[in-house]
Amino acid sequence: MTYLTTDDQRTGSQGDFSSTLAAPPTPGDPHAIPYLTPRERQLLTLLSRAADNREISRRLGIAERTVKAHLTNLMAKIKVTSRTEAALFAYAFHGRLVGRL
Repeated sequence: MTYLTTDDQRTGSQGDFSSTLAAPPTPGDPHAIPYLTPRERQLLTLLSRAADNREISRRLGIAERTVKAHLTNLMAKIKVTSRTEAALFAYAFHGRLVGRL
């Protein structure tokens, strides 16, 4: 006779947790993507590639201060609170940002 421990009872099998794992939620509001300006989309795309403000300003031909302003605006639009969340959002929704989906 086999007795199940409480951990075994919770998972439904003996130690198999693979079916209970879920992907973490992606930060931000993907419904806001259509409201982003083309420049904000470019900036998010570069942000997803781990570009810092200086690199973004060079690649887009704008001042670093302008990059910061764009970041502030787009972060409010997509409802994220940090640069890291914005980068994760950009990575997760890259296809929609560049118009492929």
